[in-house]
Amino acid sequence: MENLKRKYAKFLIESCLELGVNDKLFIIGSSVINDFINLVKEEALKLGIHDIETLISDPFKQKELYLTNSYEELIKNPAFDKTKYNEMAQEGYAFLNLSSPIPGFFEDVLSDKLIKVNTYQLKSLEIYKNYQLKGLIKWNIAAVANKYWAKDILGSDDEDKLWDYIFDICLIKDDDPKLSWKKKMAKLKRRAIYLNDLKIDKLIYHNSLGTNLEIGLPESYLFQSALEGNLVNMPTEEVFTSPDRRRVNGIVYASKPLLYNGNMIEDFWLKFRDGKIVSYGASKGKQILEGIINTDLGAKYLGEVALVDYNSPISLTKVLFKNTLYDENASSHLAIGEGFPECIRDGLEATKEELKEKGLNFSHEHVDFFIGTSDLEVKAVLQNGSEIVIMEEGNFREEL
Repeated sequence: MENLKRKYAKFLIESCLELGVNDKLFIIGSSVINDFINLVKEEALKLGIHDIETLISDPFKQKELYLTNSYEELIKNPAFDKTKYNEMAQEGYAFLNLSSPIPGFFEDVLSDKLIKVNTYQLKSLEIYKNYQLKGLIKWNIAAVANKYWAKDILGSDDEDKLWDYIFDICLIKDDDPKLSWKKKMAKLKRRAIYLNDLKIDKLIYHNSLGTNLEIGLPESYLFQSALEGNLVNMPTEEVFTSPDRRRVNGIVYASKPLLYNGNMIEDFWLKFRDGKIVSYGASKGKQILEGIINTDLGAKYLGEVALVDYNSPISLTKVLFKNTLYDENASSHLAIGEGFPECIRDGLEATKEELKEKGLNFSHEHVDFFIGTSDLEVKAVLQNGSEIVIMEEGNFREEL
């Protein structure tokens, strides 16, 4: 297990972030995974990376502060300060964000307080977000097992069992994970090219949950995959684009619960009219959902459309990981909030005003949620008026 962890750490640095001698590395993580963070540092040093910075949060300390401090006190406390992201971006560091959730950990903290602090933090990261969206920094998000996460989703605090899932899904047990991922990415790239060549006007979603949604795409949309440049998500199974924020109509039902800042949102739905969320509901976590939607004006619109096979390797595990990175790559998903300039032709060179004119959404928020089911159908209406089914029974058609 130790050798696989080291192989995983080296893979994230060398293959996903594409770092080497004299590069700079910024590691973001939690105190519950200090051992793995130290292992990452060791592997980075072996690769000739000596400029390493970290930002380590302590969820237990944060929870205590939430329960005993006011909002005004919390935002002044260094434990909630994320502005180091801005400094690291400006100084050219690559970002390795190690996700290791403790599901439900903050459920006894007042929702209003969680929402307000999270919104404050998001708005403090504008410099970092601009660097990220313009492709000026390398970044990657990857999962790390912990005993609390394992206990919640597997019923046992056997951390090694959760590590096994991670290693299998991320192909770390393969002789050459980098080569294995190149082959997987080539397939996703072919899908993206196919979807771009179709010249789609809008996508229409239907399934038995009640989803009945139309999503218009910008005229110069681009579906992307993770083949070009460093791998920002490990793992990834998606091809994705950004919608025209003004052309979303209908209703969509989440197919999986969403873990957001340690709180669960379950059985939720969103209704759109002319792009904007006009009503919503949830059996659990509705106040948290409301907080997301009210982050800013852009959080009331969609920023991402992602297509993923329902029979993806993550879905086939039959595990609800309660981690967006994994659950979003189990099946098709959407995202509330920020769109991607790279999903508009020549978007990385365009101004914000030009991108908004083309339909791209802007927000401090970007929250993925999951809509794929075994009976999801996605139909494309093309710019010439013809129609084609691109996904049926949750999966891409055989020729894709």
